[in-house]
Amino acid sequence: MIIANRTEELRLFNQMVQRRFDKRVLLIEAKSGLGKTWLLARFKHTLPTNILSVQVDLKSAQRGIPYIFSCVRKRLGEERFPYLNAAVGQYLKSGIEVSNTTMIGKDNQLSVVLSNVDESTRNFRLTELREAFFQDLRKIPQTLVFLFDSYDKAPTELADWLGGEFLTEVVDTDKLIVVIAGQQIPQPTIEWMDLYHCFCLEAILDKEAWYKYSLENKLPFNQDEVGMAIRVLKGQPAEIVKTLELLAREQQ
Repeated sequence: MIIANRTEELRLFNQMVQRRFDKRVLLIEAKSGLGKTWLLARFKHTLPTNILSVQVDLKSAQRGIPYIFSCVRKRLGEERFPYLNAAVGQYLKSGIEVSNTTMIGKDNQLSVVLSNVDESTRNFRLTELREAFFQDLRKIPQTLVFLFDSYDKAPTELADWLGGEFLTEVVDTDKLIVVIAGQQIPQPTIEWMDLYHCFCLEAILDKEAWYKYSLENKLPFNQDEVGMAIRVLKGQPAEIVKTLELLAREQQ
């Protein structure tokens, strides 16, 4: 979905990437239909080619924390994670057995390392894996951007981890920029509250921006017609886009 505006959010994100803004955690809170997923896609689209990025939809992360390790390792390349790979390998050598014949099996190693153990052992292993993971990230010379969508759909343990230990590690990972979007977002903690900026997405009522959108997409509406759609649909981006496109098809 393409929508109008969100100029300020895009400007600030680009400043963040260019290190002209002193924050590295951007929280995007928005109700359904206000275009947060589109905005994250735009963020990624505007990144310079020399910047590495990983986009994760957290509603797909039903395996929890291991899913994040696996996604990032897969997207950035397994060779960039020698410390994480070594930590996982050490636990596997200690008696845990898992298939290593496919990439799926390799990803599942992370889940296996954290399964079928008591809470104390699991927490200890998770801490070691997290430390190894961030040690690897800090060795990567390029700027990194992680884009997490659907925070409210993440499993509870994963949501707590992202808002706690994960973002605490981000404080000491200078090249890492993190965007987290959702109908709910993490509550700042004392460890990273100086590092974040928050946008609460609102309805888009800017008639000029929507008329420009209409022209760019060759929709057959004048400014008054676009303005009426904005008023009737109360500036809800998803509904405006759907309605304008439907009316345009009906006029063909």
